[in-house]
Amino acid sequence: MITPMLAALVLASSSCPIAAQDLPLHASAHPTTSLDAAFHAWLTAINSGNRAEIQAFYRQHADDPNPLFALEQAEDSCGFAVDHFKAKTSTSMEVLLRQKCLPGLQRLKLAVANAGDSKLKTLDLRPMPLPDNGAIQATRLVADRLAQRGEFAGAIIVEREGKRLFAASWGEVRPGSGRAITLDTPMLLASSGKMFTAVSILQLVAAGKVELDAPIGRYLTEYPNAEMAKVTIRQLLNHRGGAGDIGILGRDEGANRARVRTLADMIEINGGRPPEFPPGSKTEYSNYGFILLGAVIERVSGMAYADYVQAHIFAPAGMAHSGFPDRDHLDEVPLGFTRYFGEQEAKVPNTDTLPWRGSAAGGGVASANDVARFFGTLPTGKLLPPELFELATMAGDTPWYGLGFVVNSGPEASWGHGGTAYGMDVAVHHYATIDTTFICLGANDMVCNRLIFAWFLRTFPPGDQDD
Repeated sequence: MITPMLAALVLASSSCPIAAQDLPLHASAHPTTSLDAAFHAWLTAINSGNRAEIQAFYRQHADDPNPLFALEQAEDSCGFAVDHFKAKTSTSMEVLLRQKCLPGLQRLKLAVANAGDSKLKTLDLRPMPLPDNGAIQATRLVADRLAQRGEFAGAIIVEREGKRLFAASWGEVRPGSGRAITLDTPMLLASSGKMFTAVSILQLVAAGKVELDAPIGRYLTEYPNAEMAKVTIRQLLNHRGGAGDIGILGRDEGANRARVRTLADMIEINGGRPPEFPPGSKTEYSNYGFILLGAVIERVSGMAYADYVQAHIFAPAGMAHSGFPDRDHLDEVPLGFTRYFGEQEAKVPNTDTLPWRGSAAGGGVASANDVARFFGTLPTGKLLPPELFELATMAGDTPWYGLGFVVNSGPEASWGHGGTAYGMDVAVHHYATIDTTFICLGANDMVCNRLIFAWFLRTFPPGDQDD
């Protein structure tokens, strides 16, 4: 669904692209410095659209051989023209650049330590905020072009103050099938499903059946490693238990994948390991920690993990297109395509790397509309008491993580959870200061990360903005 205002903006932008041209450097006391030369070389590389040329510039001038953000910006913007220089000296410059096929400006800051240096100590490029629904307009244009190139199939929803500002979907469930992906199409969630595990555990805490600071050995009484059994529920929820990974998600872990059907199977593979560091001493993202939380849910509730989530989260939240289908029942789920995060040029289906079924560490499915229902229900108290919802979505011992939720406590405070795996990408976050939820579900590598940044960077001003 597109609002009339947004539709008009999209139509205007696509039918009347910005007529940009390269402009000469603004007159200054230092018109031919090494910084000028670096800027012209950067602009030439970016405007070439040539990946190797852009990489060569960043390698030479910024010691960055893989400038992913710059490569994406060159592609998304179709290149830049100089709008105007805000500041310029022999060692620094700040220039506003007009994008050739997106609305709005980007700001580039360049600086060297000493006049004459060729190495840059600062190379900072970012889009400037756009008013009204401009950030949504720009994000849609990026999504459209990605979809046209076969780099995005999926759905995006943006809601503010409970009202839907934008919702659209792209691509087909299977290429050439004629079955379009819709806002009700179930899509693979990857690690975003950890939110369901966290809510399930906290529901059991609210019911007095689980204690946050109790060791998992209290519930998993026959756990094979005594040291791991001492790790607490809270430490697993905030990735401070040292539990490590699960050994089935890597491209080369097919033998383990073939053995695993249940949470108990994953514990059989991993249960002999002690913690990788003293629990509570540091933070390290852990998939296996959430497998253990899922096992606690099963033991305490007496229900299979998937059945518990269905009864206590999906049903109450009205999530009719969510679940945990096994690999043989994914006909309604869009096929994911991967380049194995750049390991190869050709895209291939991700079916060989899918586990048998989603688990407590992620991998279930939900539609974009269902994720919106989940985010809309969470703050209401229907799934969790308000005090536990607040605890889950605020930073604790881990500054970027609450209890099963990725959080940001800065000026752009947010909570949610992304998910990234071969041929699937998810970005779902609620931004409290503007009461806005951004949801992206994609069937390609890293594409929703790209799209949420396209929106985020045009929504929130740079932290050092002075005008």
